[in-house]
Amino acid sequence: MNYEHFGAFLQDLRIRHNLSREKLADNICTSKQIYRIEKGLSEPSLYLITQLSIKFNMDLHEYYTIYFRRDTITGIEGIKSINAVLEKGDIPLLKTLIEELEILDEFKNGDNLQHIYYSKALCYALLDKNYSTSLEYCMKGIRIENPDFNLNHIAKTMYSNVGLTFLNCISQNYFALKQYSNGMKVLTELHAVLEFYFINSPYPFIHASQFSKNIYQVVLNNLGGHLLEHGDWNEALYYVEKGIEFSLKEHHLKFLTNLIFMKLRILYYGKNFVDAKEYYNRTIYLYKITNADDKIAELEESVRTEYPELLNY
Repeated sequence: MNYEHFGAFLQDLRIRHNLSREKLADNICTSKQIYRIEKGLSEPSLYLITQLSIKFNMDLHEYYTIYFRRDTITGIEGIKSINAVLEKGDIPLLKTLIEELEILDEFKNGDNLQHIYYSKALCYALLDKNYSTSLEYCMKGIRIENPDFNLNHIAKTMYSNVGLTFLNCISQNYFALKQYSNGMKVLTELHAVLEFYFINSPYPFIHASQFSKNIYQVVLNNLGGHLLEHGDWNEALYYVEKGIEFSLKEHHLKFLTNLIFMKLRILYYGKNFVDAKEYYNRTIYLYKITNADDKIAELEESVRTEYPELLNY
């Protein structure tokens, strides 16, 4: 069937499942919101699309994106440009790009606006060291898809890819602001979200994407690092070893190198110098096979200054 808008499709789907608007909205939103979407009076957020997908046990994201989302060439190319700059890690260029994009109508709402907010959060954190403002933009961005977001209910919700990056950014801002408990709360709940909804999803229509696998490894590495800095070596080792096992399973050398190096650090500060030297050798090997010669030089210098005991083994 051809539908005028996503709401018409949703209404047909709801009726075929013998659900009232009140029953469909239960624990997701209000029946009034469902009514407005079905009549084409409002667009669903990514958060709501996710919750509806879970309720119907079918992936509505792709259907919504392909048939009902009104993307423009300007919006699509703008997101591609943002992602390309993020891949390069050129934050000054990102700031310039965002200043050009945020004045366009295509970037005034939805996940396009989320990309603007995420980019601004990075710029404030990495260029200005203004972690409070960065945190504000993270909160604005994640509430576009989950208006009721708060720190007490993080793990009860599934998030879009952008939402997952916001959660990681929120945790790092809390750490930078010396709010360790909040940082760990967000990071451990993000870990729980990734494991439940993506890595070991109970929903047949969800398959872990390369993005969710990547951020899962990043989160495990970050958990290890922050726990190590806090003196919780055993717990740090638990998360890092989990990350190493997952990286080997997924054949992901980039994040494997980071995790192997993190295990080196944990072993060193636990005064297990013999095993730490073994993981130093493994890190060097991984840098060599990935042609990261600059990283080898950095590692060798750090051994002399930060891990001198390794020179004795």
